[in-house]
Amino acid sequence: MKNFKVLALILFMLFVSKPVVNAACSVEENSKLYKEASNVKVSYEVLQRDASNDPGFNFPDGMTDEQIENFTWMEDYFRIYISNLTTNLYVEVKNNVTDEVKTYSYSDSNNGIVSFDQMDKEQIYNYTVTVYSSINTNCEGTKLYTAYTSTPMFNYVSDEPACEGVEEFYACKKWLSVPITNMETLYDRIEKYKEGLIDKDGEEKEEPSKEEEKGFKKFVKENKAIIIATTVCIVAVGGLVTVIIVKKQRSKRI
Repeated sequence: MKNFKVLALILFMLFVSKPVVNAACSVEENSKLYKEASNVKVSYEVLQRDASNDPGFNFPDGMTDEQIENFTWMEDYFRIYISNLTTNLYVEVKNNVTDEVKTYSYSDSNNGIVSFDQMDKEQIYNYTVTVYSSINTNCEGTKLYTAYTSTPMFNYVSDEPACEGVEEFYACKKWLSVPITNMETLYDRIEKYKEGLIDKDGEEKEEPSKEEEKGFKKFVKENKAIIIATTVCIVAVGGLVTVIIVKKQRSKRI
């Protein structure tokens, strides 16, 4: 009886372990999942919404009731998209501002596209989207791929008089990918751009004479052989012409 129980236990363990072995994540499946995950893309677009009906919204002073009734305040916001999600994948999304981690699977998507909104536009958000294999695979929970995107911050200076007529200057653009840390320096740089001392990217301009000198030296350096050959030819031709003229003059005298 004891031997029978041992044999039954062994058979039971073999029966239970068999599907586990068959369900192991193979190299081939893992490779296919990596390829599938690499198609996942993350992007964003800037949209607008009517914010004039938001709780606590303050209408501009001096408006009549009729003006308030017809007034619309459009506010920008970001919509983040994660595309090409499949039933074999799920993603974890994290940003550097809130450190909040959210998980999205194919069931949260619309034909493989997940979207969510970011209302805050006063900070630069860096999003990290990590793609994992889902429960529908034999490789559940395997980290496959990571995608990134960043949303810019709104530049309030772009609406100020200082930026009128110089909207192409980097510090006067509506959206900034690098935060402004010193406003006093910023206004000073806007004035320098207007005076032509720096370019639209904020880089210092070289004096024209230096630029010309630099260009001439570069030209000479790059065409040194041609210049020498041309000079030799000119000297040789000039010498030959001189000899011919002298001979002609002598022959006339004779």
